[in-house]
Formats: sequence, C-alpha cells, structure tokens
Amino acid sequence: MVDEALRSELSKRISDYLFSYFQWGSSAMPIDQEPKMGELLVDVLEYQRLNHPRYGRYCSLQRCTERGTSILSYPPLPVESFKRADICPFGQEQTVAEFRSSGTTEGVKSIHRFRDTGLLQRALIYTFTLYISRLMPKGMRFLSLMPSYESNPHSSLGYMITQFVQNYGAEGSGFFFDFDRGLDCKSFVAALRDAERDGVAVHIFGPAFAYVELLDWIESSHIAPIHCAPGSCLLETGGYKGRTREIPKAELRQALCDKLGIEIGHIYGEYGMCELSSQGYEICALNNRTTCPDECLYIFPGWMKCMLFNPETMAPVLPGHEGQIAFFDLCNLDSAAYILTGDVGTLVELPPDVRRATVGFPKYGLRLRGRAPSAVPKGCSMAWDEWNAQARHA
Repeated sequence: MVDEALRSELSKRISDYLFSYFQWGSSAMPIDQEPKMGELLVDVLEYQRLNHPRYGRYCSLQRCTERGTSILSYPPLPVESFKRADICPFGQEQTVAEFRSSGTTEGVKSIHRFRDTGLLQRALIYTFTLYISRLMPKGMRFLSLMPSYESNPHSSLGYMITQFVQNYGAEGSGFFFDFDRGLDCKSFVAALRDAERDGVAVHIFGPAFAYVELLDWIESSHIAPIHCAPGSCLLETGGYKGRTREIPKAELRQALCDKLGIEIGHIYGEYGMCELSSQGYEICALNNRTTCPDECLYIFPGWMKCMLFNPETMAPVLPGHEGQIAFFDLCNLDSAAYILTGDVGTLVELPPDVRRATVGFPKYGLRLRGRAPSAVPKGCSMAWDEWNAQARHA
C-alpha cells in the first residue's frame, strides 16, 4: 500500500526542485549556485524501496534492505523489467497515461504508466526551454513527421512532440504522418514552401528513418532545394537498429542541410525512452554559445542523473571510461526512478568555458556508444516499422 501522504510530499518537493533548477538555468546565476538534489534523491529511492513492491523485491535480492546514504546504496532496476512485470504500484483505474516502447526484435514492449502527468509535463517543457527553445526565433511553425499523441496515445515521443507543437508552435504547425496515408511528403514539402514564402522559421521533428524516406521522395520527385528561413531547426531522433538501409549521421544531416536549407548546427538529437519521464539533448548551436564539440554529446537537466557501471561487476565507472548507462530520473516518482539501460556510453567533462557561457549546462556530457552487446535492438526505427504497418492495414 502506497504511503499517499509521503508520495504527495515528495511530488511537491520534486516539483519545487524542478522549478528552482529551471529558474537557475534560465538566469545568469553563477555555476556554484546550481540547485542540488541533496537528500531528495535518497528519499525517493527509499520511498520506492518501501512502497513499490517490484522495486522493493529487487532491492532485497540485491541485499539492499535499509535506508542508504547515497545513490550507490541502491541498485538500478534493469530497463527490461518494464517488459517483464508491471512496475507501477497503482491500478489501471488510477492510470491517466500509458506509454509503450517501440518494441524489440523479440516483439516485447515496455509499459510505463502514469497516475498524473504533472512532473512529466514540467520535465518536457523545462528541458526543452533550457536547452533548445530559448535561442529559437519567435513565432516558429512546428512540423512533425511523427504521429500526434491523439492518433498514437501510447507513444511517449508522440506525447512529447505534441506538447511542443501545442505549447510553442505558431499557426501553420501540424503533423504529417497519419495511419491512413503514412508519411505525407507532398503536404509536408508544401508546408515548408509556405513557410519559405512567408519568411517564417520552422522547427521540424522526426525519426532518422523518416528523413531518409523524405529525402528519397524529394529526390525521386525532382523537388528543388528548399530554403528554410534563418533560425529554422530540426530534431533528429532514433537510429537504424535492425535496418538494411542506413545513412551515417553526418551524411544524413548534410543531406538535410542541402535539401532543406537548415544550418548544420541547428540539427540536433534527443535521448529519451518510454521508461523515463525526462530526456536529454545534443549540444549544438541552439544551446551552446561557444564552439560546439566535433562529436555528439548529450546533456541532461539537474533532476536527471547519469551514471555508468561496469556491466560485468556493476562497479561504478569513472568519467572518461566506457560503461553501461544508468539514469536516476526524479520525475519517475510513480514507477522506477533508478534505471539501468541497455545502452553503453562515456561521460565527458565539458570545457569550463562552455559551462560558463551557457548557464544550465551540467559538468559532463554523455557520449553514446550504442547498445550493450547483450541488449536486444529497440528504438524509434522499430516504431517507424509499426506505424507504416498500421498505415498499410488501416
């Protein structure tokens, strides 16, 4: 039985921390005044150990049977657990949103349920504002190559993009994938031409393979290059896991730059998963006022702690060394806040001038290496297959 009074108290403390971090990151306050989670991190883990039966059982199996002193006192729950059991300690009657992963080659999906979306929405909007939107032009049109949340209500990515379109998009924003026709390249290009004619910047959202399909259509249809207005940008999410046709990231982005007229520094990536409430963004010209790194590095807000572990011994791995990625996400209050993903990466210390120039940057960026050798493929490219399959059979 969940301690509702304690849950309510923790929810308010988390909400207050998110807002204080957002205020700090939105201002010119010094780095040393960055808000800290402090005891809140351990309080959330201890609450989940005692109130979430699945996580409590896992803690017992890992010999974690009393309150810890730090995050290292608690075991991260393997992300595969979201596929094998119901992690959330509340019933369907309390569920207001249910996200499912894009699947794996095994066909098994993770399920992440929410009893309210308050923390989720704050995480989405605060992070996007801190790392992306505050340097964007006003009045942009937001154009998505993914289904809306209304048409695909179990997609966490669809929920995120729909929030952005509704909260930031000007008139003329919209979605260009539906389950009757699939990807509507013709209407999408027409929307780009309208924005080009009106001199209005656009923000485009889509998974990597959607852009490949779009570029192929533009090529086969002999469409002249589009010149998006200055300040236009593009989110590229997902990869090519299990695909036969792949385009290297640099080549894909250069092609998008050439065909759509978007600056290469305004094309950026996002790291997230349905099992998490929060996400990170790639360092790019939209969020970095100094020289951008030559490699793809992701940054995460202060309520999302990234740690690396040796997959054989589960010993912590120091920055600069490769390890399996674990995230602590304060906003996962009602599921599992501490998750061991199937991804491998390295934490890279950011140059001091980068942190000084851009308030809100963490000390480290994450260099993503890919899936752990034992992990089954997953990701947005799998969702793309599902969407197209549904569109063909609609």
